Order: sequence, then structure tokens, then C-alpha cells
Amino acid sequence: MPKATSSDAFLLGLESLMRRSGQGSHIAATVIELAGKPDPYSIRKAAEALCQRHPLLHAHLRRSFFTFIAKWQIGPPGALPVITHETGNLEELVTRILNAGEIDIFRPGPNLQIHVLSQGDNHSIILLWPHALFDAIGIEKLIAELDSLDSIPRQEWGETNPSSGTPAELWKAAYPMIEEMRTFPSASIRSLHQPRRRSGAARFEVLKFSSDSTRIIQDKLAKTSGELLMIPYFAALSARAVAKVINSRNTGPSDMLVSLPVQRIANPSARPLFQNHMAAWSLLLGDQDLNELSTATKALYRSYASFMKRKLPTAMEALIKLNERCPSRFYLFPITHYLKGEICSLFHSHTGKVAAQTEALFTKPILNAYHIPSVSTPPGIGIFFSERNSQLACTISWREGSLDADELITLRQHLFDDLGAKAPTSP
Repeated sequence: MPKATSSDAFLLGLESLMRRSGQGSHIAATVIELAGKPDPYSIRKAAEALCQRHPLLHAHLRRSFFTFIAKWQIGPPGALPVITHETGNLEELVTRILNAGEIDIFRPGPNLQIHVLSQGDNHSIILLWPHALFDAIGIEKLIAELDSLDSIPRQEWGETNPSSGTPAELWKAAYPMIEEMRTFPSASIRSLHQPRRRSGAARFEVLKFSSDSTRIIQDKLAKTSGELLMIPYFAALSARAVAKVINSRNTGPSDMLVSLPVQRIANPSARPLFQNHMAAWSLLLGDQDLNELSTATKALYRSYASFMKRKLPTAMEALIKLNERCPSRFYLFPITHYLKGEICSLFHSHTGKVAAQTEALFTKPILNAYHIPSVSTPPGIGIFFSERNSQLACTISWREGSLDADELITLRQHLFDDLGAKAPTSP
């Protein structure tokens, strides 16, 4: 049985936070929109082969009695749930299954659900998955083999923790990250989290831009910062939108701490299906940096370069490795301690082209695909971008109690303004 990866330990901390505060589990959904009518029989046969091929789809986490380190343990094999819906609204269905709490990484049972929704002449396949086992890259690898009937078992466990050493050695390696965290109290870091409000259900909205609108957005990106700065560009405009909402609450100037996922493995083909977890980098944007999009993009890139130069990614991994033997709630303690109860200002990612190597599933062409992660509060908000068939998708994910209806309008409009595109269609 493998140990949880470093990022897995961080995600276990989020899992613990969400469970203790009544926010359910850290679950995500991937929507694949397909042309034509669904073929439930073929989907079920493929699901049977999939669960036989990958025993981890029925694994759960257990802590060792001797070391207290969380490890995956293979559970009894069983069929993956394939649930068909003859009619219904896509957004309502995804909202319901995200909040249903049917996937539990601490109990034996399937770690993947497959929902099939008929939508007139077309249909959608929705994959429901836990963040502790998958990330977007892993799910896209799973999509590539989703319609395979190969049932030969694999032993693909994914990454192992790259950090090692005695507690004294790990403390020495982690110390630069601790010193970095000690600078956080001097900044006015805020999120959309409202401690006096009870955290509610996971909510989301997917903004799907047409090919023409996507081209306009890409043109503005090229003129504003250049395509090489795509990741800090989208992170900066997301941070600016969240800051706009925070400032509307009249709580004073706010600095933004952006949590950016960064791939550990540079070669995409070498990234594993399971546990391909990315290091989480915390990058600070000062209040003055947020005034202009181009300024914010450059400031975020400088913060990114500084993070690399000071070898903080290695220090962050060592810090989380040091916490492995502690209860999960302690994983986030160093962050929340220095941020006075916050984790970051927002979660963000741009996963690029979704399932770029897969043109069709079950002989049906893929029309669009995007991810819908659920988020915890704090920070209460996540803004995620992806692309499929030259169509940009933006998923706004939040917790009830963190974002009001009028604030969502403000957030959405600021995103449109910075993207340089008109309001798109929703699913």
C-alpha cells in the first residue's frame, strides 16, 4: 500500500476541515457533453471492466496503527455505479450529486460514479470523483480509457511522497516555508469566507464561451501579457474579481493569496492516472498590484519566480511530510495559524485542453468537456478555467454563505470585463 503523496496530505487536511464544519467531502465532477443518444449497455460493460482493471477504484484510506500515516487499502471489488437519467437539468443534477456525500474515501466502496443524462438528441456523461485520489490530469487519463473493455488488473498507484528524512532533517528543509508563512500576518489577506455565517452546500456556475468569444479572449491575452504568461494571467484576473467582491463589503484594502496548483512531473505522458497530485503554491498579490490586469499578471509571475528561486516548493513538501503523522486537521494548522483562520484568498487553476487526446467516447463525438470542483470555506470560492474544441469554460465554484446573489453578479461581470468578452451561455 502506498503512502499518501505530499499534496494528498494537504487534501486530507481540506477533507478534515470540510467534514468537521459540515461541508461534506472534497468531491469534483467532470462533465463530458456528447453528440447523439447514449448507449447505457456499452457504458455499463465498460464500467465493469474499468473497476476490474483498476483496484484503486475500490480502495479507501486507513491510518497505520504504528506510524499513523494514511495509506490506501484495497477494498472488496464491486461494480461502479452507473446511473442513467432520462430527463433533467444538468446543473441541478451535478449540484445534487456533489452534495450527496455518497463517495467516502475512509470507507470501502467505489471512488467513482458515472451518471448519464439524456438531453434531447445529445447526452452528457458526468464523472463524480474524490480529490484525494484524482486530479484533473488523472481524470482525463481515465476518460481516454473509459470505453475500453480490457479487464486485466493494473497496479498503478501513482506518485509516492518525494520528501524523506528524519524529523530534524525535514524541519530544516521545511524552515524556509515556515519563514515565508511568518510574513503573512503583515499582509491584509482575506477571502470570501464569512465566519459568522454557517457554511452551506456546494454551488457552481459554468460559463461556456463560444469559439468566437474564446478567440477574442485569447487575442486580449496575447496583447496584454503574451501567451507564455497564460497561467498568471488567468490567475490574476480571477484574483481581481474576488478582490472586487471583498472590497464591496467595505472591510478595507485586501491583499490576495492565490493557491496555484503546479505539476511536479514535467512530462505529461509520465503523469500517473491516480494520485497525480500537484504541489500547491501560495503566491501573494498586494492590494496595489490588483489595480490593473497587466500589473497583476506581472506581479504574480514575479511572485512565482521568487517562489522557485527560494526553493519553497521543496520546503512546502517537507513541511507537509513532517505533518504526516499528525491528525489530518493539523495539516492546515501552519497556514491557518499565520493567516488568522484563512487558507488562501481563492482556489484557481487553468487545466488547458480537457481530454485533448480523446475525440469520442462509445463512438459518440465529444462536443465539450469541463471540470466542476467543489471548494471549502475558507476560502469559499474557486475559479477554474479549461478549454475543449476551441471553447473556453470558466467554472465558478463557491459555498453557500460565502457569496450572495448580488456578489455573484459583481464577480461575474468583473470576469467578463477582464476577459474582454460578452456574457456567455450557461449549461
